[in-house]
Order: sequence, then C-alpha cells, then structure tokens
Amino acid sequence: EMLAKGLQCPKTRFGKTGLMISRVTCGGMRFQQAWGPAIQSMDQVSPECQENVVKTLKEAIKFGINHIETARGYGCSELQLGVAFKQLFDEGFVKREDLIIQTKVNPSATAKEFRETLEKSFSLLQLDYVDLFSFHGMNLDSHYDMLFNNGENGNLYDVIEEYVAAGKIRHVGFSTHGQAELIKKFIITNKFEYVNLHYHFFGSYTASGGGPFGGNIENIRLCQERDMGVFIISPYDKGGRLYAPSRKLRNLCLPDLEPMLFGSLWLWMHEIHDEMKAPIHTIVCGSARPSDMDEPVIAAMLLENETFRAKTLTVADRLTNAMKETLGTSWVDSWHVGLPNCYETKQATNITLFVWAYNLIKSFGMVDFAMERYSMCEANKSKWDENLSYWENVGKIGSIGWGYVPGNAIDPGHDYSNELKKCPPENVPVIVEALEFVHKTCGKEGKQ
Repeated sequence: EMLAKGLQCPKTRFGKTGLMISRVTCGGMRFQQAWGPAIQSMDQVSPECQENVVKTLKEAIKFGINHIETARGYGCSELQLGVAFKQLFDEGFVKREDLIIQTKVNPSATAKEFRETLEKSFSLLQLDYVDLFSFHGMNLDSHYDMLFNNGENGNLYDVIEEYVAAGKIRHVGFSTHGQAELIKKFIITNKFEYVNLHYHFFGSYTASGGGPFGGNIENIRLCQERDMGVFIISPYDKGGRLYAPSRKLRNLCLPDLEPMLFGSLWLWMHEIHDEMKAPIHTIVCGSARPSDMDEPVIAAMLLENETFRAKTLTVADRLTNAMKETLGTSWVDSWHVGLPNCYETKQATNITLFVWAYNLIKSFGMVDFAMERYSMCEANKSKWDENLSYWENVGKIGSIGWGYVPGNAIDPGHDYSNELKKCPPENVPVIVEALEFVHKTCGKEGKQ
C-alpha cells in the first residue's frame, strides 16, 4: 500500500561527499547473467536476464533509490548495467545526474594493471564518470601497501588521484571484509570519503571479535569523526541470514517486527541508540529481481515513524537480554577480549569467528547461518598444506578469495591453549567449549 501511494525511499547526506544518498542501495551483485569471466559480450546475455536488470533498475528508481552499486569483480554486472544505463538515459526515464553510480575494483600488483582494469570498468559501464569509486576488498595488509607503499610497481592510490583530477571519479572510498584493526588503518589515512563495511546488530561478519569492542563499532565511530559516509554490506545475508531467520530469532523479534525490518531500522537508527551518535547512511540490497527491494524500501519509509522506532529499540533490548540470560553478562561483555583472529593463529584457525558463531547459535538459534560460515573455513582447511608457510598457503588458495573468506576450520585434535593466553582466564574454558560445540554442530566431520 505504501509503495502504491508513491512514497519515496528517504535520502540522507553521505558524509563529506555531500551527496544525498538513498537509505537503500540497489546492489548489482545478483541480477547479472553469471559470475566470473565467461560473459564477455551482450551476445552471451539472455534477453530475459537483461530485461530483468532494466526492470530492477526502473523499480529502484521509481521507489526513490538513486544509488546503484556494482564492481569489476561481479562477473558481467558492469557490462549489463552499462547497456541498461544507456537505455534508461536514452528513453528519458532518468537523467545521469540524478543517479549515484558506484563501482569497485580489486587491487592489482602494479599500477599499470590496476589502470587497465579500471579502464575496463569505465568502458563496460559506458560512463564518462562515476560518482563513487571504491578500492574493492581492502582485506589484507598487503592491500594497504599496494595503495600507498608499492615501490617501483606504483601506488594504486596515485592512479585514482589522476582520475579524480580528470573528473572521471567524483569521490573515493574503499570496501572491506578485513579485520577491524586493518579497517582502522585505512580510515585514519584520511584519504577516503566513505567506506563499505560489515556491521550489523548480530556482529561484524569477518571483523567480529576484533577491535576493542569485538567488531567494527570503533570504525563506525571513527567515520563519524572524519565525516565519512558509511555503507553497510550485506545486511540481510552476512548480517545474520535475516531473509530466512531461525525460528528462535523470529520469535524474539515478533510480535513487534520481522527480523529483516528490525535489522534495517536498527542500522539506520544507529545515531539514535549509539552512545557516540555515529550515523549509518545506506544499506545495500543485492537485488535478483525487482520485488527484492520491496521490504528494504518499506523499512526505510518507516524510519521516521515513532511507533516503529520504539519497536526497534524494544526488540534490540529483548535480543540483548536474551543473549545475557543465555550466556551471562560477563561473557557477553568480554568474550572477544584477547581472542586471536585467523591471522594470529598458527593453523590460521578463525577462532574469533567461531566463538561469535557459538554466541549466535546459543542465543538466537542461528545454526544455518553459522553452518554457512563454517563450511567456507572447512573449504579453506581442505586446501591447507602443513608443509607450506602461512602466506604460501594463502597464495595457493588465492589471496583475493582468502581476504573475503579468511581462516581455517577447527582441528579437533589441536590444543589451542597457547593461542588463548591473552584471554581472561575465566573465559578460556568457555572458549574451548565453544570451539568444540561449533565444530560438532556446524562441521561435516562433527555431524558424521
């Protein structure tokens, strides 16, 4: 009914970019014909798929969504969007200046290779400029060096400065699945106007357990200090599989809100409930079809409704209390202290991720979500060679892929006590229990 009345998705200032960005972003990572390099021309794209892309864009624009986001790494997404944009502009459906278009490019070993990839993006998108450019997947320390300390291979950031000077890039940011400490390192360079990162009520995905507060909250607040735009990655999937919530989680959210609605409103209301009043500006919906945007847009339209604001805070309190009742207040406040992440453990075991998963399963019944996360670490572990060094293994697995899904699964025969020496002594038995529990609950070996 709200959509039928023609109500529009609200907009907000996107930090120092000054852009008025829609609260919902239309993400271009799910409607393309295929991932990977297989699709090189529109001849390989089915008419039905391209028609769906155009319909999805039109639906988004009709709802007031002005931010369209893609990446060079999203298969043929840029190719199809470039054709779709030209069609919409030629038809007069929307003006170029009324859209905020963002693309992202992964780091390359040399500035020359990076420039070539960037030019490919511009060619595919058929655009003279992009409003937002992101260095994609700033997940490893080596990526920081590629931008700023790349020696004779050339700093990648220097390339982007040239494009900014030429007017081809309006605003520069970065996207990340990195650890909280690394994200902070990028933010405090003061070289970026915005960031795409993971941060949700239920955790910070790959950054969960990191930083002084167990996730990316410190980085959200640093962005506020520097007036950076904040874009939240994957609020409905990596944010807890909210599109298919566990029964326990849904029951804890009801009768007030469905989990997706709660997750959206909690993020947008961050400057209200966060003690430092740090804002979150936009969250992405990876749309496979036009109707995928209905719930996020309706949620955005409810943001100014005092009744729904009150319900959001009520649900947040209920969920927090449920976690404390299940795990104990002391554990909830300190579980992350001293925990090593997968870059700090001998076998690259992702201890922080698994203790976080333990908390979610015990508190909210989020088994399916935890199993998806654990299966990726099992896949990494199956390729790990104990005869190689840590970084030799990462190179064999693929450093780009590792940065997005880092860490190995638990080795049930390994004694992790030496890696838990920085943890509060009272937490160590619970951590050991958590690792055993997650392996048995989520792992292939544990379920046999």
